[in-house]
Amino acid sequence: MGMKLGLDNCQILLSRLGNPHLDFPSIHVAGSNGKGSLCVQLSSAATASGFTTGLFTSPHLVTVEERIRIDGRPISSDDFDRALSRVREASEMEPECSPTYFESTFLSAMLVFSEAGVQRGIIETGMGGRLDATRLVDADLCFLTSVSMEHSQFLGETLREIAFEKASIHRPGVPIIVSEHQDSGVREVIEGIAGTDLTWWTIQTKSPWEGYASMVKEAAEILNWSVSSADCVWPGRSPGFGSDWIKGITTRFSAAHNAESLAADLSEVDKPCVLLLGMTAKSDLNETLSPLAIELQSNPLFQGVVLTQPITGRNPAVTIEELNNTMNGLGSKPETSHENPVEALSIASELAEDRGCDLMVIGSVYLVGDLFRHMVESKEWDLWEALTAH
Repeated sequence: MGMKLGLDNCQILLSRLGNPHLDFPSIHVAGSNGKGSLCVQLSSAATASGFTTGLFTSPHLVTVEERIRIDGRPISSDDFDRALSRVREASEMEPECSPTYFESTFLSAMLVFSEAGVQRGIIETGMGGRLDATRLVDADLCFLTSVSMEHSQFLGETLREIAFEKASIHRPGVPIIVSEHQDSGVREVIEGIAGTDLTWWTIQTKSPWEGYASMVKEAAEILNWSVSSADCVWPGRSPGFGSDWIKGITTRFSAAHNAESLAADLSEVDKPCVLLLGMTAKSDLNETLSPLAIELQSNPLFQGVVLTQPITGRNPAVTIEELNNTMNGLGSKPETSHENPVEALSIASELAEDRGCDLMVIGSVYLVGDLFRHMVESKEWDLWEALTAH
């Protein structure tokens, strides 16, 4: 069914399913970047505080079940299948109501969480907020991590329009904590929506992951949790994940996929490194890659770029040819390329080893997922254990 904003489908289907989303309170998180990182840290702290915690995020790295976690662990395939079958049965009642892919996973999550007796939901928006299916959850606390230009064909052509869509996860009387934004127009829109329920939050650290940890402490205080932070791993996203995958080379994985997140993650690089870059389709590839091109031209820490393209994901990959042409047009010439991301990883690793550099994989969560899947299969890891967040 592709993407379709609106609440009608899920309102109808949730009613047919007995409104499972109302069986537990939720924290609702929106944002252009970082919302998944905040969600997994919230889930970890809630679980450590003694609550059975349901975590709903998207997209997934390897398997759809990882979108739906209880106490950090992806639900079983059998549990997902049972929930999905109930969603299908509800959709086939007269009059028929066909949910999208995202809506189907969200509805399945609500069923699983209800049946498991979840005491706290941590819910990441899919896109936007106002018309995202997740807007239907019973939220007693909301967060907005960031606002930047993305999905303009759905959310609006300006930052103000996008801010309106994202900030509209606010419910009257429910606290909403928002990362401070430098654009006065964005601030004005958010203040107009949230009013006295708004708390501006300044992240006083260069590391976004650590910055979101400070938000978790605020949530713990508001909700009277006994634990305000807890160790957790966000597969494919958190600091240190996969750093030892390649012998002799420190490897970093970044799911940065737009200009803002690319700039943030590249700014954290403090050692010479080779980049492995692969992306999914963008409305403005030039704008997205501009921060990378600037760093490559001005920062001697970046010792070369290898291009590839993700082989999974619901959106088409940017071809190597298009990536190369765009990078050349921005004044940066990539080193080499390979269509297969596993082969490209090998090439980039050899370059990093020859130059005594670290390796950074960046550009798409789907690229990270492709390489994660390769490691699971080649090392014969237990997939569910490898995907567990905390």
